[in-house]
Amino acid sequence: MQDLNPFDSALPFPELRDLWGSLSPRKARKAEETEAQPTNRWGFPREKDLDHDRRKALADSVLLAKLAAPFRTSLQLRRLAGAPRRTDEPFSFAVLGDAEPGRFWIFRKLFNVPGVFQRQLAAVQEQPVDFSLQLGDMVSRGIMRNYLRFFKELNGADIRRPYLTVIGNHDRLSPHHRSNAKLYTATFGRTNYTFEHGGARFVCLDTSAHGLTRHQLQWLDRVLDTPLLKIVFTHIPPACLRRWTDFGASRGIGGFKPGATELTEIVSRRRVARVYLGHIHGFGVQDYKGVRYVLTGGGGSPLFPSGVNDKFHHFIVARVADGAVRETVHTLERGTFEIPNGRVLFSP
Repeated sequence: MQDLNPFDSALPFPELRDLWGSLSPRKARKAEETEAQPTNRWGFPREKDLDHDRRKALADSVLLAKLAAPFRTSLQLRRLAGAPRRTDEPFSFAVLGDAEPGRFWIFRKLFNVPGVFQRQLAAVQEQPVDFSLQLGDMVSRGIMRNYLRFFKELNGADIRRPYLTVIGNHDRLSPHHRSNAKLYTATFGRTNYTFEHGGARFVCLDTSAHGLTRHQLQWLDRVLDTPLLKIVFTHIPPACLRRWTDFGASRGIGGFKPGATELTEIVSRRRVARVYLGHIHGFGVQDYKGVRYVLTGGGGSPLFPSGVNDKFHHFIVARVADGAVRETVHTLERGTFEIPNGRVLFSP
């Protein structure tokens, strides 16, 4: 087979070969070793390397499937259905925001507090809630090693309540570009789904691709056509909630734009009681077109500088009773407080 290593061919300046060798991070090899056993460092991967990579990928996939199996959404919903509530019976659920530790080391160094997500996840288990829902961004990027690390943490935690999720942009292969969500769907399942509990219908909506499609909006309008109390969970806020999504002169940069106006019109027309949002690592409440939007992105991710004034780690316990929702915010350092019923705006 012809050697395709480009650095084995004649160079117009032979001295460049020595210069390249001196810059190589590998130690120089003896000339006779090089001749007897040519390296493949700068050429195509060897078959045995490809075989090793294939076997490792297969082993990782098998391990991930094993670790993720107990947390698959369909299984968690069956658990929840096994402990039903009457339509008029009060109940509570927990909402936990972004948990990924930060994609880049500088952000982790400057803004991250290790272990916050695990501590809050444990605290949720002590609350009298029927289930918890995590608002996405469980991993810093949707690649195998990150998902393995995350599910190892979940398996190491004592999770006694049904654990449900929505997908965040970081749970995709590339957080800020068009990319697939293969690992999320392989481990959790569908990215758009709905379920009922007590007298409420809950809708989990995928905005992780920084927008909503026409089909998603049609589906949302259809599943919200119910006399039950309606609650929506999604990751990225619509850009029109500008008190959260503006950053300096960049308007709406913290939210999604395709389908944003349509989303707010649908949830307003369908009289949705709550829309819970993550993505922005902070806390806030806005009443917009008759619908209350609650930002709760303090699940454990770095508290970056943003347009949101209230930045602290927290989770929310929401109580459903008499056709209404009341929330209590649980913080790590500041105790607890209730969100008032009246029209509020926490993040000017």
